[in-house]
Amino acid sequence: MSAEAAGYSKKLSSAGSKKKGRKKVRNQTALICGTVLAALVAVLGVSYGAGRVYYGNKFLADTFINGVDVSGKTYEEAVKALKADKIPEKFTITAIDGQEFVINPADFGYKRNAAGEIKKLYDSVNHGLWFSGYAGRTDLTYTDEATYDQGTLSEVLSAQDWGNTSTTDAWLDMTDDGYVIREEVQGNKVTDMAKLEEAVVGALGKGEFEVKLDKGTGCYAVPSITSDAFTEQCEALNKVFNISITYDFDYTTEVLTGKKLLTLIDMDDMGNYVVDRDAVTKYVEDLAAKYDTFKTTRTFKSTLQGKVKVDPGDDGLYGWWIYQDATVEQLVGLLEDGQSVDSIDPIYYSDGPFEYTGVESARSENDDIGKTYIEVDLTNQQMWYYKDGKEEYTCYIVSGQTTSAARTTLEGVYKLWSKETNKRMKDSNADGDEWDTTCNYWNNVSLCGIGMHDSTWRGAFGGTIYQWNGSHGCINMPYDGAKYVYDNVELGTPVVMFYD
Repeated sequence: MSAEAAGYSKKLSSAGSKKKGRKKVRNQTALICGTVLAALVAVLGVSYGAGRVYYGNKFLADTFINGVDVSGKTYEEAVKALKADKIPEKFTITAIDGQEFVINPADFGYKRNAAGEIKKLYDSVNHGLWFSGYAGRTDLTYTDEATYDQGTLSEVLSAQDWGNTSTTDAWLDMTDDGYVIREEVQGNKVTDMAKLEEAVVGALGKGEFEVKLDKGTGCYAVPSITSDAFTEQCEALNKVFNISITYDFDYTTEVLTGKKLLTLIDMDDMGNYVVDRDAVTKYVEDLAAKYDTFKTTRTFKSTLQGKVKVDPGDDGLYGWWIYQDATVEQLVGLLEDGQSVDSIDPIYYSDGPFEYTGVESARSENDDIGKTYIEVDLTNQQMWYYKDGKEEYTCYIVSGQTTSAARTTLEGVYKLWSKETNKRMKDSNADGDEWDTTCNYWNNVSLCGIGMHDSTWRGAFGGTIYQWNGSHGCINMPYDGAKYVYDNVELGTPVVMFYD
C-alpha cells in the first residue's frame, strides 16, 4: 500500500471515529429532556390532583357572592358567611322619637330562599377547572327573596301603638311680655300606615331586619314652618310691642304699650304697620269717658249744708275736658313716629287763653276740687275761701235775681279764670235789661261774663235780697271781699256754687 493510500485510509478511520462520538451526545440530551418532562408532568399531575381534591367541595379561589368573599369555602361555610341560614327572631322598628318596636318575623310567616340560591351557585361550579379561579376575580349574585303573609304583617303592624303626639308648626305667640317663638313639634304619631308598611317591606326585601322611621319615610307629618322662619319677624314685632306712650293724668297714668298698643295698628308679618285711626279714636273716647270731669255732677261737702250734689250748669266751666279730635291726631303722630314717650298730657279743649282743665294737685280718682276752693252757698247767700282745707275768709254776697231766668245765677263748679281792676261792666240780657257800671275788683269765674266783684252801691248783703233785688247773674260782694279774692286767690281755683 502506497503512502498516499495509507494516508487516505487513516483519514477515513479518523472521520469515522468522530461521527460515533456525536451520536452518543445526542442520545444523552434526549434522555435528560425526557426525564425532566416526565417529572414536570408528574408534578403537574400531583398539583392538579391536589387542587382538585382541595376545591372539590369548595368555591374556587377569588370568588365573591353578593360582594362577600367565599373563596375556598364550602357550601355550608358560604351560607354562614352570607348569613343565609339566619332568620332573626326579631324585626326592630325604631320610631322617629327613638322608641323601638320589636316584632317576630315568625308571627307573619317569614321565610327565606337564600340558602337554596347559594346551593344553586355552588352546584354550578366546575370543580375540575379549579385552577381557573387564579385567573381573576369571579363575582356571583343571587336574589335573597323572602316570603311572608302580607295581610298578617299589616295586622301585626297595626296592632302597635305608634305614638299620640301630633306634629305642629312653629308659631308666634303674643304674651304679656311680648312676642315669643313657639318651637315646632315633630310628632311621633304615624299618620300614614301605608308608608310605614312600605318601609318595613323594603327592609325585608333587602334581607334587613331593622328599619328607622325618619322624616324621609313619609310615615309622619313634618312641620312645614320651623322656628327660624320667625326670627326676623319676632324681632320686628317686639320692637313695636315695646313702644311705650304714657299719658299723664296727674294722679295716675295710662301706659299704652304691648297688647293694648297693638290694637291700634294694622301690622304685617314683618312688623311694618299703619295706624288704625278708628281704633285710636275709640281709645281716646275711652280716655275721655274715664277721666273727663267737665260738666259732671259732683258731691261736695259744704260748710252749712253738709254733703250736697252740685249739678253741672251751662255757666260753670271747671273740669277736665279732653279735646278728642286733637288728641287723636296727637296719638296718631306718636304711633307713626314709633318712638316711646315717657310722659305726655292729652290735649284739652281751650278757648283762647282759657283751657278747660282743673287744678292738677287737686285731681284724684273721685275728686277734682281738692281742699283749696271758693264755696258759694246760693241758698244762704254766703261765700267762703278754703285753702288746704282751712277756712281763710268768708263774707255774705248777693247773687242773681231768681225772678228771671236771664238773671238767675246757675249752680255748678266755676273757675277763677282771670282778674282785673277798674273793670267796666257794660252788657244786656235776654230780658232787655242793660247796665253800664264800673267795679274796683273783677274776679272772672266764667266765660259768659259772670264775675265776683265789689258792689259798693249796695248797703247790705246776704239774706233774701237776691230773690227780689239780685244781680244780673254775678256774685256781688263787699269791697273787702272782692279785694280779698283779687289779692289772695290763685287763678284756676275752683268756685263751687249750689242751692240746697
